[in-house]
Amino acid sequence: MRRRMNQEDNPKVISKIADIFFIGVAFAFFMSNCIFATYVIKLNILPTIYLIALLIVLVVFSILSMAILISKKRSLILKIIILVLVIGIVSAYIYGINYIKVTMTFIDTMTTEVTETEEYYIVTLNNSEYNSVETLEGNKIYTFMADEDYTDIKEGILSKATVTFSDDDNIKNLGEMLLESKIPAVLISKSQYDMLSEEYGEFIYKTQKVYTVIHKIKKVEEESSSETVEKDDDTILNGAFNIYVSGIDTSGKISNVARSDANILVTVNTKTHSILVTSIPRDYYVTLHSKGIKDKLTHSGIYGIKETYSSVEDLLGIDIQYYLRVNFTSLEKIVDALGGVNVYSEYAFSTANYNFKKGYNYLDGKMALAFSRERLSFASGDRQRIKNQQEVIESIINKVLTSETILTKYTALLQSLSNSFQTNISTEEISHIIKGQLNNMTGWSIQMQALDGTGAYMPTYSYGSELLYVMMPDENTVSEAIVKIKGVLESK
Repeated sequence: MRRRMNQEDNPKVISKIADIFFIGVAFAFFMSNCIFATYVIKLNILPTIYLIALLIVLVVFSILSMAILISKKRSLILKIIILVLVIGIVSAYIYGINYIKVTMTFIDTMTTEVTETEEYYIVTLNNSEYNSVETLEGNKIYTFMADEDYTDIKEGILSKATVTFSDDDNIKNLGEMLLESKIPAVLISKSQYDMLSEEYGEFIYKTQKVYTVIHKIKKVEEESSSETVEKDDDTILNGAFNIYVSGIDTSGKISNVARSDANILVTVNTKTHSILVTSIPRDYYVTLHSKGIKDKLTHSGIYGIKETYSSVEDLLGIDIQYYLRVNFTSLEKIVDALGGVNVYSEYAFSTANYNFKKGYNYLDGKMALAFSRERLSFASGDRQRIKNQQEVIESIINKVLTSETILTKYTALLQSLSNSFQTNISTEEISHIIKGQLNNMTGWSIQMQALDGTGAYMPTYSYGSELLYVMMPDENTVSEAIVKIKGVLESK
C-alpha cells in the first residue's frame, strides 16, 4: 500500500516542481521586460510612436507568455516552446542592453565638458648647467606670452627659484637665441615648442625640457545676452544649425589644446535633409576673435575651441551653435575600429612613412592620418589636402553605412572612441537628431565647398613679428560660401 502511494505521489511532486519552475520563469521574464524597457526609455532615441509600439509588444507578449507558463491547463509541450522563446528573447535583451549601455556611456563622455589645457615647458640646451628650475636661480627666463594671463605658471616657477621674465615678440628669435647659447632658458607652450621644432630640425635634439606645467586655457568671454538669444534661433531642436569640426594636430588627451589643423563647418537642415560641408584652409589669415589681431586660423586652436569657431563666426558673419573637437588619436581609432577604409587619391604621392597610389588606397588609422595631413607633395598645397580630408570623411561615412560587420563592431567602435571627442551638443539634442532620422528615413543631400585665397607672408599674433606663410581670403569664395550656408539654413 505504501509503495503504491509513493508511486502515485511522484507525478504530483514533479508537477508541483514544474509549476514552481514555470512561475519563476514567468516572473523572471516579466522583470527582464521591465529592465529592458527602462533602458530603452532612458536611451531616449526612439520616436514616441515607435516607443509606444515597442512597449505594447513587450506588455502583450509578457502577459501572454506569463499566462501560458503559469496556467495549469496548458500542455507541457506548449510551455517548453514558450520557455525556449523566452530564453532567446532574454538573450537578445542582454545583448541589446549592452549596446544601450555602451551608447549611453559614449554619448555621456562626448558631451561632458572638458577643461582645455596646455602644457608649458622651460626649455634649456642639452648638457647645459641648467637642468632644473632650481639651477636657474638668479637668471632670466625668456618668454613669448603676448597678452595672455600666465600668472599661475610664473608663480609656480617663482616658488622654486628667484628668476625674472623677459618677453620677446618673435618666437623664432627666441629659438635662435637659445640654440646660439645667447639666453639660458625659454618658457614656451607645447604648441610653440612644436612650431620651433618644425622651424629648426635640430631644436628638438639640442634642447631639453627641465620643467613642465599644465595651464588651463582661459575661455573667450561670453557673448552678450542679446547675442545669445540670436544664436538660439537656429538649433538642432528646430532643425537648422551649424557645427564646427576642429581637428587639432596632436595625439593623446582631447583636453590638450593644439593648432586646429582641419577646419570644417557642417551646416545641417534636418527638415530638408541637407548637409553642406565647408572646408577652410588651415593657413587662412583671420582676425582672432578675442585678440583683435590677425593670425593663421590654425593658430586659433592654441587658445581653445571657442576662439576657433568664434573667429570663423566673425569671418563668415554667421552663428555657429555647436562644435566637435577631435584629434589625431580620434581619426586613427575610428578608422582602425572600422577595419580600415578605402580612400580615393587624385594623385600618387609619398609621405615620410607611406606611399599612396593614384586611385583607391586601403588605409589603416595611421595611414589615413598621414593621407589627411600631407600638403607639401602637392602644387596646390592645402587645397589638395582639404580634398583628401573630404575623401577620408566620405570613406568613413560610407564604411559606417554600408559595412555588413558594423553591428558586430559597434560596441568596440564606441569603446575605442571614448574620450576622443569633445562637443557642446547635449545628450537631449543628440537624441533629437536620432529620433528625427528614425521618423524620416529619407536620404541626405550632401554638398561640399572650400574657401580659397592667395599665398602671402604676414606677421601673426602667435608668432610675433616673424613673417609666416598665410592664405589671404578670396572674398568672392567667402561671399559665395556665406550665400550657400544661409541657403541651407533657411530652406523649408
